[in-house]
Amino acid sequence: MTTWDSLSKLESWVVNRYFALLRRFGGRDFTVEEAKKALEVENLSLKNVNKLLAELRKHDLIEVKIDPSDPKRRLYRVKAPQIAESVTTPKRDELFRLLKECADIIRTAVDYKVLLLLLFYKAVSDKWERIVKSYIKEGYDEESAKVIANEDYVRLYDEIEKKSYSWHEIIREYNIREMANALTKISEMNSDPDHPPVLKGLDRLIERVGLRELAEGEKVFILEEIIKRFNRYDFSEVDYDLLGEAYQWILHYFAPVQAKEGEVYTPTCVIKLLIKLLDTRKGIVLDPACGSGAMLVEAYKHAKENSGEVELYGQDYNEVTATIARMYLALNGIKVYYIYDGDSLVNPQFKKADYVVANPPWNQDYNVQRLEERKDIYEYGIPPKNTIDWAWVQLMLHFAEEKVGIVLDQGALFRSGKEAKIREKIVNKDLIEAIILLPEKLFYNTGAAGIIMILNKKKPEKRREKILFINASNEYVKHPEVKKLNILSDENIDKIVKAYERFEDVEGFAKVISLEEIRKNGYNLNVTNYVMPIVEEKEIDLAKEISELRRLEEERIELLERVGNYVEEIIKVI
Repeated sequence: MTTWDSLSKLESWVVNRYFALLRRFGGRDFTVEEAKKALEVENLSLKNVNKLLAELRKHDLIEVKIDPSDPKRRLYRVKAPQIAESVTTPKRDELFRLLKECADIIRTAVDYKVLLLLLFYKAVSDKWERIVKSYIKEGYDEESAKVIANEDYVRLYDEIEKKSYSWHEIIREYNIREMANALTKISEMNSDPDHPPVLKGLDRLIERVGLRELAEGEKVFILEEIIKRFNRYDFSEVDYDLLGEAYQWILHYFAPVQAKEGEVYTPTCVIKLLIKLLDTRKGIVLDPACGSGAMLVEAYKHAKENSGEVELYGQDYNEVTATIARMYLALNGIKVYYIYDGDSLVNPQFKKADYVVANPPWNQDYNVQRLEERKDIYEYGIPPKNTIDWAWVQLMLHFAEEKVGIVLDQGALFRSGKEAKIREKIVNKDLIEAIILLPEKLFYNTGAAGIIMILNKKKPEKRREKILFINASNEYVKHPEVKKLNILSDENIDKIVKAYERFEDVEGFAKVISLEEIRKNGYNLNVTNYVMPIVEEKEIDLAKEISELRRLEEERIELLERVGNYVEEIIKVI
């Protein structure tokens, strides 16, 4: 009998192709030729498919039988490895191994958001049930305990129907088809107008990922396999931070594919840097392009680590992405937050905030005529339709009471035309406090270097009429998992934050520039115009180098003489 632990010890070429066949054929029979075509579709072709099938058979991962209609032909059927029945609290490495198994099962056959949805459902259900049990131990009857748990955490108990919609209540009889209905009900119960809409849109996410169709179609085995694996573990005691990491791991794992489809994933290291620069310890934090909600969660954690407290608001154009953000905040144990969906640029649904953070879409095309309707927001001008970076800057400035932190393409610092005019006005208002040039290859969707711009409506006296430029282009280490990418280490982040806090010159790294000098440079904010990294030059021992050149020249002459002698000998023989 092969278990999942033993499967992980097999060679990767076998495991990858095993999952491909599992995704393609599930529990139905297939031939060698069908297996060959399936692997070609998955870009996992093999010259000898029979070798793979033999290896799988050896490890009891495949069944073989004679085709009743053709005794000369064999039929194969993929077998799922056995899963341990014990239920334990997963340790960190076990949790990520579980997610890796599930991600390999899904691959491109199913929307990766199904995995986000199932992780969320299982984790909140386990934690909710733990809360219920704790109240029962205190002497409350079961129904009262469930009602109180609803108020303490997310609502999983319908007080009118007297029915629980937790994972185990629904999956107890392995009724997968009811899962979509249960999650829809949970969405309704947690979208009460009298409470923050913590899970609004869950029904739309269920529809978008096709959970109902998945549960009733040919690929139901994928859902079954993931549920089996999740049932091995109890998430009730798993730390919220670790669950948040798990959620981000899924986004990170599928980021390269999603980047090709236009989805943007902001690296965790960039988010940490931005939040540390703003130092969001108290007040309201807003992200008008919140994506998965990672910046809001990081702001929450930063405040908590520094004995502070923040109120969180976010909005995203994509309603499904906004729902993912709500799920992510809930998984991190955050009870109150406000995430809206819709176009923030023309229909902002949030209120003013102390800190506004975002990594909006870079160089975004947009119908800028719509911005004309909100000249109270876009007071410095309307940007060109093919890149509205400075519309985002203005939106964030409008809603910020104190500071703005925005991640942008560095082209926003020096492009001409309408952008230059807006940039000039914002510079002259003395709103820009610092600009940090990031290293290349931090982002999945572009190898270009981005920038972080910090704007401050309450600049202290010593920073007025000045902008700090930080060239952090060399502050990186290689990504531990993705060869073509870089990341910011904790040391890199700390160095940048300290330079920002000190607001003084650091040779080859940071430079404080007056607005007068920037005006002379035509309001060009390109970081490399003001500070360039120090290029380390090797000290040259001139006498030693000349001596080495002489030695090489002597060897060259000697070699030529020897070649000449050989040629003369050859001529004599001829």
